[in-house]
Amino acid sequence: MEKEKLPPEVEEALKWYQEAQVMRAQGRSLDALARYEEAYQVFVKHQRYREAANAVEKIGDLQFERGNFPKALKPYKMALDICEEFEDEIGAAILSEKIVYVYKELQQPEKALPYLYRALEIAEKYGDAHRAARMLAGIGDVYRQQKKYQAAKEAYELAAKIYRGLGSLEQAQLVEKALESIRKEMDSGELAPDHPD
Repeated sequence: MEKEKLPPEVEEALKWYQEAQVMRAQGRSLDALARYEEAYQVFVKHQRYREAANAVEKIGDLQFERGNFPKALKPYKMALDICEEFEDEIGAAILSEKIVYVYKELQQPEKALPYLYRALEIAEKYGDAHRAARMLAGIGDVYRQQKKYQAAKEAYELAAKIYRGLGSLEQAQLVEKALESIRKEMDSGELAPDHPD
């Protein structure tokens, strides 16, 4: 099979992407960011969306690593949109999870819910039990924070069951600990939600 002939500009952008990878490994994150940005622009111009998604995801990763959480959000969402558009569900699950971590850092867990559910849906479709359990535990955390204790309890119970089934006892125990404290609080009547839904 003949290798696809790429426009020179795309060839150049692929080199920039590789250079950015090297710069990132060397700890030159600002140089890497600039290179990824340049490569991304060219990929979009030439409608090379898979490459564009990879470049923009790396921009998000670098912003996240630098602690620029609000700046990580936009590139992650752009990459997620490309994955959804081209039905790359595995990519969509990974990016959804990255967005969840950003919202966790920004202390806006309620905004993470749609992404937790999207990643859960994909994990269930592909039989990725570990990711499913992680997403369920995350959903439980958000509901617990929102004082939706019954919903939190159900999510935690499912997560614990999956972790146990996988033999991931450490994770199962962590989730069961959260579950235990919710049950205690519910039984003692302390957890009457302080605001209606």
